[in-house]
Amino acid sequence: MYDQRVEILTSSSELPVTDSCLSGNDAITLLGIIHTALSCETEVDFKALFPKIQELFPFDFVTVLSGHDDDRFGAVPSYCVNVSFPDEWMREYMTKKYFMVDAILKENFSTYEFQHWSVGRKRLHRLKEITSLGLDFGLRECYTHGSRPAALEKNGSMFCFASKMMEMSRRTEGILKFVVPHLHMALSRIAGNKLPNADSTVLSPREKEVLDWLKQGKSSWDISVILDISERTVNFHVYNIMGKLGATNRPQAVAVAASLGLIRIE
Repeated sequence: MYDQRVEILTSSSELPVTDSCLSGNDAITLLGIIHTALSCETEVDFKALFPKIQELFPFDFVTVLSGHDDDRFGAVPSYCVNVSFPDEWMREYMTKKYFMVDAILKENFSTYEFQHWSVGRKRLHRLKEITSLGLDFGLRECYTHGSRPAALEKNGSMFCFASKMMEMSRRTEGILKFVVPHLHMALSRIAGNKLPNADSTVLSPREKEVLDWLKQGKSSWDISVILDISERTVNFHVYNIMGKLGATNRPQAVAVAASLGLIRIE
C-alpha cells in the first residue's frame, strides 16, 4: 500500500520542486502527516503533527495563526495554536499588539507565500523592536508559509517555523508548499470546534477580577493600581483571558464573557 502511494506521490505534478528529490522515507512521512491531518479533531492531535514535520527539516519553535488582513488594523489574528514558541515572547508580542504593525504578518495574510525572515526583515522594513524581541528568545531565523481561506472561510493561516539558524532551502520551501494546505484544513476544523462555551471556559478568581475592571473601561495601569500588582502582571492576565475566550481584543473579551454569563453587564 505505502509503496504504491509513494510512487504516486513522487511522480505527481503536485510534488514540490526541490534541490534534491525526496527520498522514499520523506514521501512516506509526508503521506503520514497528511493522513493524520485529515483526522485531527483537537489541539493535541494538531500539535502531534509537528514532530513528524521536524523529521523533514530542522526547526526549534513552531506557532500557528488563523486570521486575515485588515486595511485599517493590519493583520488580525483570530485563533492561535502555540506549539513551542516561548510563552514570554508570545505574551510580549500580543500585549504590545505587534501583530497590528508586523510587516511579515501583513505580508503573509496578503499573499500567503513562503517567506524567510532574513529576507523579509530587509525587504519589508520590519520594525527593529519586533526583530529584537525575537532575537532575545532565540528566534533568529524563521520560515513562514500561509494558506488562503477556503470557500466560505474568512480566515487564512500562517505557519511559523523558527530556530537560531535556518538556511534558505528550495527543498524546505517545496515541502511547506505541499503540506501547509493540509495543515490549514486541520487548523480550520479545530478552530471551528474551539468556540468557547460556559461549561468549558474556566477563569481564575484573579482573571475574573481583571475582567470586571476591563468591563468598566479601566486600563492596565488603572487595574495594576487597584489590585496592587504590576502592570506587566495585569497584561499577563489579560493575555490569558483573551486566549481562553478566543478574543482578539479587550472589548471582545468582555462581550464574549458576558454572552457566556461569566460576568454581568449592569
